[in-house]
Amino acid sequence: METNEQSIPTYIPTSVQSDEMDWDAYADHYDLMCELNPSYNENLSILASRISSWQLPGNASICDLGAGTGNYIKFLSERLPEAEFTHVDFDEKMNNFAEKKYNECGVKNVRVVREYAQRLEMPPNSFDLILCVNALYAISPQKEVLRKIRTWLKPNGRFFVIDFGRKQRVLDWTFYLFRESMKNQKVGSYVKALFEGREVIKQNRRSTKGQKTGRYWTHTTEEFGGALEECGFELEELCKCYRDYSDLAICKK
Repeated sequence: METNEQSIPTYIPTSVQSDEMDWDAYADHYDLMCELNPSYNENLSILASRISSWQLPGNASICDLGAGTGNYIKFLSERLPEAEFTHVDFDEKMNNFAEKKYNECGVKNVRVVREYAQRLEMPPNSFDLILCVNALYAISPQKEVLRKIRTWLKPNGRFFVIDFGRKQRVLDWTFYLFRESMKNQKVGSYVKALFEGREVIKQNRRSTKGQKTGRYWTHTTEEFGGALEECGFELEELCKCYRDYSDLAICKK
């Protein structure tokens, strides 16, 4: 699989533009929206099913790039309580929510790194597993970042990545969450989320605009796999997920 090299420069925002996400504004309602989204929980279930077969060491070194409010590290810590976690995110409010969550849930051995992934430097061969879930599309230049990620993995280390590839349709997601809330008798939570989460809808519209203007990376599943292989990864698994808006890949160094 081949994909064209992108000429997207390294981008570090100094102010939020009209076609990009304001992650700080997104943070307040992020966890509630995730709770109501079965597709989000399906992604966690996929990760759980895979790590059971990977035979990670009990003290595995795990990094989450674009870790947000810390849901994936919390989830993994319940299964690998002795693992050493590195949480990487540039957004202050997301990081604050994550640290509060880690403290309340007793997540130990976690280091929070407040930095843009584009600027991040790590020693080679540092991690048994690196995660990047629905964040890579906003981290440019993607291939440069992917090559760095590969160097951070230990020999035979794995990269679990999910990435938005297709343009988001905000109304489609709104109706989907409503249907699922009705099905699971969470209508009250949905109404609350819809009222409180108007900012989330606004930010998702910004994301869609960013995809249209080219600020954010879009790709087919084949293009996504091609980019990973071009950066030296060995693909173990590649498929669509997250209602076909995203692609999931599991790679080895």
